[in-house]
Amino acid sequence: MEKIVRQAHIKKAEIVNNIAERIKNSKAMVIAEYKNLTVANITELRQEALKQNIFIKVYKDTLMLRAMEQANIKNTDAYLTQQNIYIFSDDDSMKPAKLVFNFAKKNKNLVLKAGIYEGNFMDTAAINEIASLPSKEDLYSMFASSLIYPLRQFMLLTKEIAKTKSE
Repeated sequence: MEKIVRQAHIKKAEIVNNIAERIKNSKAMVIAEYKNLTVANITELRQEALKQNIFIKVYKDTLMLRAMEQANIKNTDAYLTQQNIYIFSDDDSMKPAKLVFNFAKKNKNLVLKAGIYEGNFMDTAAINEIASLPSKEDLYSMFASSLIYPLRQFMLLTKEIAKTKSE
C-alpha cells in the first residue's frame, strides 16, 4: 500500500513538472471556466484549437496551483476554482485569449478568467482586453489599407482631372 501511495506522489510530481515546463515554455496561457459546456462544445473548441496549433488540457486545479508556484507565477489562487480548461500557445501570445474570447461569443458557458501573457499573469479584465485587440494579421491588413488609401485617392483624383481635361 505504501508503495502505491509513493508511486502516486511521484506521478503527481511528474505531472506538476510537465505543467510547469509547459507554462514556462509557452508564449501565452489562458484559464477558462467551462462549466455547463456540452461534450460537443468542448470538441468544437478542441478542433478549433487544433487548427490554430493551440494546446488545450484540463488539469486538476491543485496540480495547476503547484505548477504555477513552481513556475514562479503568483496570485493565481482565486482563478483556480471551478471547472477550468487551460489553453496554451507556443507560437503566438494572443491566440489562446482570442480563441476563448471568440468561442465565448457563441457559447456563453465558456468564461475567460485569467492568463499569462508574455510571462506576466493577467487578471480577467486585462486578459479580456488583450483578447479584444486585433490580431497581427488584422493589424497588418489595417496598415496596408492605410498605405494604399492615399494612393487610391490620388488615382481617383488624376482620373477625374483627366476626364475634365478631355471634355
